[in-house]
Amino acid sequence: MIPFVLLSCQGDLQQPVYLYTFNNPAETGSRFPYLFTDNTGKLYMSWLTYIEEEIYAFEYATYDGTFWDVPPAVMVGTNFFVNWADFPSLVGLDGNAVAAHWLRKIEGGPYAYNVQIQFRDSVTGRWDTPITPHLDGTPTEHGFVSMQPLSESRVLAIWLDGRNTEGRGHGEYDDPEKAMMLRSAEISSDGEITRKRVIDAMVCDCCQTDLVPVEDGFIAVYRGRSEGEIRDILISRYSSETGEWSEPRTVHNDGWEIRACPVNGPRVVADGNHVAVVWFTEADEERKVLLARSADGGETFQEPITIASGEHTLGRADIVLGDEGIIYVTWLERRAEAGHVMMMRVNPDGSLNEPVLKGITSSSRSSGFPRIAKVDNEIIIAWTQTEPLVRVRTARVRLDD
Repeated sequence: MIPFVLLSCQGDLQQPVYLYTFNNPAETGSRFPYLFTDNTGKLYMSWLTYIEEEIYAFEYATYDGTFWDVPPAVMVGTNFFVNWADFPSLVGLDGNAVAAHWLRKIEGGPYAYNVQIQFRDSVTGRWDTPITPHLDGTPTEHGFVSMQPLSESRVLAIWLDGRNTEGRGHGEYDDPEKAMMLRSAEISSDGEITRKRVIDAMVCDCCQTDLVPVEDGFIAVYRGRSEGEIRDILISRYSSETGEWSEPRTVHNDGWEIRACPVNGPRVVADGNHVAVVWFTEADEERKVLLARSADGGETFQEPITIASGEHTLGRADIVLGDEGIIYVTWLERRAEAGHVMMMRVNPDGSLNEPVLKGITSSSRSSGFPRIAKVDNEIIIAWTQTEPLVRVRTARVRLDD
């Protein structure tokens, strides 16, 4: 059994981890949290809760900096595709939940599932009939979704689309024409799917994507794949005016050659022309979490900063912008049998504060991916605790402490 309360032996904060704990409404059986902060500063935390047998509930709560509010669940049922790395999300706008996505199992194999996007009716508060944004109908993988609201009834979504992988054996990568794709579309609550685009016709099979708003559009980051099996991080910009994506560019040429998917996607933040991307790599057989910053809207990036390295580094990183150019990064480390949820402050000049232990979980896949968000003058961190019971845990770090 992994104890939940340990002393931090990282850096100069020798404090018990429980000092950071922060109660949340997720109950026993909850797992795989996702955090989203809207334009008003309201936080949305979504998660899956195991009920019994194959029944799960897709739930969420909102946090205004003081109190949690728990609306009715988005969906309860038996047809969820539940995966430690490919988990549901929810986005909001103007203080209201707009849309949620989850994954529905379909016939055709263990990795056959569809993306489902549901909109919340702004009048009744009910969740509308699910919409499938891809129309290929193949029994293949469709997931690793990132969404951003365009209005109270419309979102931009990107996802990994496996329609070309039909008939390909799991783990077979030899034929580039049977590669996973990254696609996008704008989806409306009335079921209209427009501006359907292929962002990249050959990407890594099962790494998370990320999407953030910028001036006149959005930026997407994801793990690419070359015919030489280089799996580095790529970036592309979406024009809201034209509905087109820019030619994908490498954030940094790590040169990580791996004939498999590391299941460790990038995360991105943006404020004006200031863009930052964090990701995991094992190039040159060295595990690292790297951070690269751009001052020109993601057109070019500075040399990356090493946030963490060594055999204990698991990645599963996330990132959030603080005030005045400060960046906060979280990631997971393996220490003995435990998974340590770590956080570090990156200063505007590129200097690093000492890493600080914020939470304890397992280092196994069942612990999922820690997520981080900023609300007012606080950083909120969420992760899946696996022992002695499965439950979403949260920590709160005041930035003026």
